[in-house]
Amino acid sequence: MGLRECDVARTLVYVPRMFTREEFKELVGEVPEDFDRTAEEFWNYVSERLRSVASKIRWVYSDSFPEGEGKKTSQGEEVEVVRALAGSGAQLRAVGDPILVGEVKAWLELSRTSSNQVVLDLYRESLKEVGAHIVNVICQTLKDGEMGVLFVDPGLKISFPGEVRVIRMLPFDPQDYLNRHRVRLGK
Repeated sequence: MGLRECDVARTLVYVPRMFTREEFKELVGEVPEDFDRTAEEFWNYVSERLRSVASKIRWVYSDSFPEGEGKKTSQGEEVEVVRALAGSGAQLRAVGDPILVGEVKAWLELSRTSSNQVVLDLYRESLKEVGAHIVNVICQTLKDGEMGVLFVDPGLKISFPGEVRVIRMLPFDPQDYLNRHRVRLGK
């Protein structure tokens, strides 16, 4: 690949968003004392880094934008970061498919009450389908030479094709923070 091809690559800044207080409590049962400070540290880091490239960002993708009346919206500090990027000219694009997300949630709930391997396999397969849908939406909209930012559930791990340069932007992995707290609680 020549230098010219690298210059026109599609670039995606991948931000697994920090859990909200409510999500954390639902997943673990309680919220640690350092949660607010940790969440603020996370979003300050992301905001500062994105501010330096905001004028280059063409698309802001999220799995939590509203897709219509009554749908889930972006939460907390993410809203402020998204507003700043939109103010710099970035276009907002929802990447979540409500049907696929509903399927994931149903399998997750079932997996919490069942230790059946088939249920876990179906949950993982549903997660892959959600990831494939997100990749498809981004690959259809993000063009050569453009930069986008993806805010996505921290439990979702997505792989992109080689023609999309991915930059992971986070001071720490929110899923690691959650898992560390689970271990402390013995869950």
